[in-house]
Amino acid sequence: MQPLRLSGLKGSSVVELNTMKKIFKNLPIVCFMLTSAVLADELQVTGPLGVSQAPLAIQGDVVLTQAEIDAAFSKIPEGLRLPFIRNGEKVEALVRNLLRTKVLADEARKAGYDKDALQAIRIQLAGESELATDWLNKVISEAPDVDFEVIALENYTLNPGAWQSPEMIDVSHILISSETRSNKAAEEIAQDLWEQLEADPSLFDSMVAEYSDDPSKVKNFGRFPQVKREEMVKSFEEAAFAMKTPGQISEPVETEYGFHIIRLNEYIPPAPLPFEDVKEQAIAQARKEYLDEYRTRYLKQVLDNPIVLPDGAAEEMAKRYFGENLELAPVMEE
Repeated sequence: MQPLRLSGLKGSSVVELNTMKKIFKNLPIVCFMLTSAVLADELQVTGPLGVSQAPLAIQGDVVLTQAEIDAAFSKIPEGLRLPFIRNGEKVEALVRNLLRTKVLADEARKAGYDKDALQAIRIQLAGESELATDWLNKVISEAPDVDFEVIALENYTLNPGAWQSPEMIDVSHILISSETRSNKAAEEIAQDLWEQLEADPSLFDSMVAEYSDDPSKVKNFGRFPQVKREEMVKSFEEAAFAMKTPGQISEPVETEYGFHIIRLNEYIPPAPLPFEDVKEQAIAQARKEYLDEYRTRYLKQVLDNPIVLPDGAAEEMAKRYFGENLELAPVMEE
């Protein structure tokens, strides 16, 4: 039997995976079959998941079973699962990684490493950690449903200030570049222009056309409307947002590009946004807060019992690592 591969699954027709005419590019797999037919828009599972011990892929003496690939697929978030399974490259990478893990684990078992006392307990703890994480996710996913839109509207009504447009400014600038001249020469030109503007601010637009080295001035005449914080070079931003009066012109501001003379055209303060504009965001936030609270309450419930350290337990642990030098050991209350 020839090594098989799985390429990308595209199109809207059923992909007949049982024949597997498409083969893996580089993966030396002796057998590759999927028990489920894959449609463009949905998965049609033809049998119970996590049951079949039939081989999906074999590497040497190691077998990756259908049940194991089902388990691996189940860890992918449900909304991303179908696109993942339809992507041949991702499935191939997953199969490679699973086989790599199984081959190494098989080598460890052959060497008896899994029988080492500490290693056996670490394996147990790793399994319990995975089980606990998956169980908690399942509990949260099955939380009673509520009308998140109603909650979102209530949150919006009670705290409209939390749903505002960001602070913005409308500014224009003149750039005297330090790339085509020395830094000192650029500063002197900018200082001279600013002094002229101090005497006659109406010269600003004509100076943009005549002196500015910003190539974008051809399209925007040096103007940047509705600029938010963190969208500009820091020193430019600080000077621009420091101005509050329309028409105000800054002293020359140095950046890595040269020296800028900035004019504030308009200061746009934060303003409440209509609920319809933020509804989806508000619903998502309401859902997250609800599930976070549900998670907290569940954990508080199941972890309600106090933690008890039996008499002498902490000392027994400390002596294994510190001998009789217990002054070096951490302090644990019993």
